[in-house]
Parts: sequence; C-alpha cells; structure tokens
Amino acid sequence: MKVAKRHLQLGRRSEPATDDELVPLALSTDSDTMEDQTIDQAPDTFQTPPSSPPHENGFPNGDILYREKVRDKVKDDPETRCGYWSCRPQILQKCNNPKCLLLFLSFFSMAQGFVVNGINNVSTTSVERRFQLPSSRVGMISSSYDLSAAILGIFISFMGSGRQKAKWLAWGCLSMAVGSFIMAMPHFTSGKYEWGQDISLACSKEDSPVDCSSDSELQHYLYVLILGQLLHGLGGTTLYTVGVSLIDDSVPASSSPMYIGILYAFATLGPAMGYIIGGQLLEIYVDFDTVPSSDVRIKSDDPRWVGAWWIGFIIASMLFIVAAVPISLFGAELPSAKHVRETRVSEMHGDDGTMISSVSSEGRKLRDLKFLPKQILQLLKTPPFLFITLAGATEGMITSGFATFMPKFIQNQFGVSAGWAAMLTGFMAVPGAAGGQFFGGYLCKCLKLKVKGCIRVAIICSSCAVLVSSVLWIRCNPGNVAGVSREYLNSTNTVLPELIHTCNKDCRCHTELYEPVCDSNGVQYFSPCHAGCSIESSNSESYSSCSCTAPTPETNVSMVTVGKCEDDCKMLYVFMPMIFVSIFLLFVPSPPAVAATLRCIHDSHRTLGLGLKWFIVRLLGTVPGPILFGAIIDNTCVIWREKCGQRASCWIYNNDKLSLNFFIFVVCFKLVSITFFVLAHQMYKPPSEKKVKYVVSDSENINSDSVVSGVTIVTESDAGI
Repeated sequence: MKVAKRHLQLGRRSEPATDDELVPLALSTDSDTMEDQTIDQAPDTFQTPPSSPPHENGFPNGDILYREKVRDKVKDDPETRCGYWSCRPQILQKCNNPKCLLLFLSFFSMAQGFVVNGINNVSTTSVERRFQLPSSRVGMISSSYDLSAAILGIFISFMGSGRQKAKWLAWGCLSMAVGSFIMAMPHFTSGKYEWGQDISLACSKEDSPVDCSSDSELQHYLYVLILGQLLHGLGGTTLYTVGVSLIDDSVPASSSPMYIGILYAFATLGPAMGYIIGGQLLEIYVDFDTVPSSDVRIKSDDPRWVGAWWIGFIIASMLFIVAAVPISLFGAELPSAKHVRETRVSEMHGDDGTMISSVSSEGRKLRDLKFLPKQILQLLKTPPFLFITLAGATEGMITSGFATFMPKFIQNQFGVSAGWAAMLTGFMAVPGAAGGQFFGGYLCKCLKLKVKGCIRVAIICSSCAVLVSSVLWIRCNPGNVAGVSREYLNSTNTVLPELIHTCNKDCRCHTELYEPVCDSNGVQYFSPCHAGCSIESSNSESYSSCSCTAPTPETNVSMVTVGKCEDDCKMLYVFMPMIFVSIFLLFVPSPPAVAATLRCIHDSHRTLGLGLKWFIVRLLGTVPGPILFGAIIDNTCVIWREKCGQRASCWIYNNDKLSLNFFIFVVCFKLVSITFFVLAHQMYKPPSEKKVKYVVSDSENINSDSVVSGVTIVTESDAGI
C-alpha cells in the first residue's frame, strides 16, 4: 500500500461554512482533482469535508465530495419540456418526470405483452385449426417477431441513442398498432370456418368427394400473420432498447434496476391479461359475427372448436394508439437526465478513466452510421457484456418457447379445453413471471448490488430453476384410446398407433375430423367411424351399431356417446403451484442481468449495447426457440390431421414423450445459461478507484495563535483496501 501524507494549514474563521462553499471537487472550476495536486501546487487554504455523510440519493459516493444538500432543480431547457413544437403548456410539465415516464412506458409494455406474449400465444391452437397449420409453422409466427426485432434492433438502438428517444417510442407504438390490425385481417377475408357440420362421421362404405383447394389457400394466411408480427417486432425492439435506455438516463444508478424491474413486471402482467381475456374470447365461436349460435352444434371442449382469436388483436391495436399519445409529448430528454450524467460514477468494465461520457445534443444522423461497426466491435470485446448476452440468449430460447406453447402443453397434458388452459396460464404462470421480474429489481435496489452482485443473483436463481424443472413430469394419464394407447377389442400383437382395424377397415375412416366418442367400458375412440358405428341418433349425441365395441350388458346394444371419457385426474392442481415457482425463479435474473449489462459498458454505448444484446438474444434464442419447441411438440404427435395426402395440425400427442422432451430441453439450456453467467462473473474487472481519507491532527510546525489544526491527506490504492 502506498501512502502519501501532507499537512496543510487552515486559517481560523468565525462562522461555519455555507452550503454553497461545500462543493464537490468534480463540480469546481479547477480541472485538477485533489489526488493530482502536488505539494508545490498545494493551495494556501483547504476546506474540510462536511461532517455529515453524503445524501443517500441513489448516486454513488466515491472519490468526490458531494454537497450537503443536492440541488433539485436543473436549468430549464425548452427542448426538455413536454409538448409539441412551440406549444408546451405548464400543466404538462407536472408529468415531465421519471415516474410519469415509467407509468406510460409500463402501459406500453403491458399492451406489448398483452398481444405478443398473450393473445398471440393463446390463439396458437385456434390458428392451427383455423388455417390447417402444424405447430412448427405456427412457431414461425412467434419467431417472426423476434426476427424483425433482431434485424432492426441494432439500427434503431444506434439511431435512437441520442436525444428524442420519446419520439422513437411513439413511432414504435404506432407500428405495433398497425401490426395488430393486420393480424386480425385474415378473419374478415378467409370466409366461414368449416368444422365438418355437413360431413357425417358414421361408418360409411362409400367414398365421399374431397375438396383440397380451400385448405391450401387457408395456409397462405400464415404470411399475413407473419407480416403483423414483423411490425410488432419493430415496436417491441424500440421499447426494450430505446425505452430502457431512456429510463436509465433519467434516474440514479441505484434506482435504475428498480425502475427496470417495474417496467418488466408490467411487461409480464400484459400476457396475464392476454391469457385471461384471450381465454374468455376463445369460449366465443370464431364466426359469432356472421353465424347464428343455433347453427353451432359443437362446444368449446370439442377438438374441432375454434374460438374468437381475432378480437384480442383489435383490442391491442386500440391500446397502442392510446399509449402513443402521452409518450409522444415528452421532450428531447427528461430534466433530471443532465444531473444524472454529471453525478454518476462509472462502473464500466476495466474503466481507467480515459473515456469521457457525452451525449449529443441532437439526434443521430444517417452519416453517423460509419461509427457503428467500431462501436459494435468494442462492445463484443467486453467479456462481461458478451457472456451476459449469451446467457440471455439461452434463457430467451426457453422463455419464448414456453410462452408460445404453455397453453397447448397444459391442454394436452391435462385434457382441458384451449380456453381454460389459456386462463390457467394467465392465473399462475404469468404472475409468477411478473413477480420474478419485480423481485429481481427490488433485490438489486435493497442490497445496492453492483455488477458482480447482480450476476451472483442470476447464478443462484438459475440454479434453483433447474431443480424445480422436474415439474414438467407432472401429467395426467392420456386415457384408453383405442388404436393409440391400447389395442382394439379382440386384437393382439398390434403395433400402436394404428387406428385402422378389421372392425372398421371397410368404413372408409379418415383423420380429417376428430370427434372422440366413449363406450360404456371407458374406452375412447377417435371418431364414430373408427368405433365402427353406422347409426347416428337424432340429437347427434350418440351412435349405435358399433362393430368395434362390446355391447352393454343391460341392452345388449353396442353404442358410444359423443365426447371424451371422463377423467378424475387431480394432478393439474399440483402442477400449477409448482410451475408458478419455476417461472418465478426463471424470471428473477432478468432485471439484474439488464442492470449488469448497462453498468459494465460505457454510458454513451448503453442504447446500442441493449440493441446489440437483444439482436444476439433474439437471433440465437427467441427466434429459434418457438420453432424448436414446435418441432419438439410435432415430434411427439401420434395422430395427424391428414387431408389430400398432406399433414396439417396434430390431433393426439404422446404425453410421456412430450414431458421428457421438454424436461431435457429446459435442463440442458439452463445449465448452459448458468455457465455463461459464471464466466461473466469471473471475467468482470471493476474500474480502478482511489479512495481519499481525511485525518485531522494538531500541527507541530505552526504558531498556535494563527492556526488551530492541520489536515493530513492519506491516499490509499484500491488494491490494498
């Protein structure tokens, strides 16, 4: 430890120092700091530091001395006032603060989560049925959001890294409004949904003509839905790069994780609303606006049912328009941003103090794009930033896949309707994510965690999430489905699955439509045709003369009733609380990871850093995530919907294999994520800091009549503390 001591004289004074005299050296006119002064350059007098500790106002209190009372007001800059052009009334300035900004951005993020991670995911099964799509292609709809956000994210984050961030956010709102409206358009142009109301599913020995043209045309609407998601991605990447950076620019460093945690919590409350509202909408028939309810003879628990998936997108479009108005009123930056820049201490990885933080007074210009490659390279050469980003990519692969297919997973593993599965997801899983986001930000604020502390939180919570991922093994018995999970009556050595048997081989059965029926022995059949039933009752609720079922002892008549066999499985009530805990732990690391990302890079690179981070996270994580999960689900399908020799959506899955695939997928990628967090923790180098101690002692070489005391300055290197 190197110690340098020097004695300075203090003149006697009759009154205490005023507040204006207690100015930190960093704000003085002298360009040299206390540590850089030599003995020959020592001032004649020296002002002692204030006796009371610095204010706990969220700003780091390192080497510089802070005022005993921090100024609350900043110079009134017309460009920072709320309003449009020259119309900036005083009443609007009451909302020109970080809390109101957080309120409006939280509403924006909630609307974004409502449509992207709520309504879109709730509608997965309905879109599959309505437009004859397999899960892997439906996964492309969700992935297109992240693909758009990844491609445009770097450009938007770079161009939006100057001032006028609020204007970029307003345009992002409008982009998402248009995207939501486009995603609802296929309902109005695709015609009425055909669920098989004119097709008899009883056993028939005659071939029925099949029209293949309509189905192929329906599958083309996939590209319209992808276009809407591309526009959603444009607005979403603006929110999570420019919006997060705007919040971080406007609040103290210790408060930033809390603000970001609240923003992310609202972003996960949006899907909760989407799942609950969307689940209710799925109980409404898709064509309720054009088809009388009396003509709809199927119920919401019927596999052929398609709910009103499109209404949620119309609601979301209106929400985005409402959000765009107040956000567009904010000025170039918040009035508090200048004070935050002047008082914030760098935590940049390996900072030696040579880089100077600056913010352009004007927005970015297209000619500034020539500096983009150099800044990207500088960010990628920062190890903590790179490894935290890669960890986020693996986390994103898991969260995006679950967000897309969680309702479908619950529906198939526990045998509930699509609407009820969506509502269960909204009740339990999504609030778990919101609570995890909020708790992660609150933990960072309470413990005043710096970069390494934030990364430790991510490591611990990710490790706990691995342990509770065993919840994916909880499921209900799929039941006795003839030709799928059990053999037909009087059949031996049958390789399952095999729906065609000697008892129904002459019935010309197909898998285009799925109408499960149940016999008196609790055996379920794919359709009345596969049960060999030739007579349909007048109310279409039962079939008789079934060649594949045993006759009932009472009537000696073989018959089946429409609907799945009843199941008294209660495992769903065990699954929901555990999946709540699992998703809570999965989302706790998110705010600490974002805070660590913002702290370990230079101030002027934060917006671009977020854009680059989300580019990598989406390109390597959230884009392939839904596609991989969809492929995993399709790989477990045992009975496909087939028409004209082509596979469309899946009717029945192998539940055991589905749980196994999901468990292996989650555990493997969580372990990779933990590895990246550990590497980020180990390779982070805190900035070199020096601490100054002030020791008051009696002077030995000074006349006691003229001087009362001396000050010894002890400078200690950071390595020795």
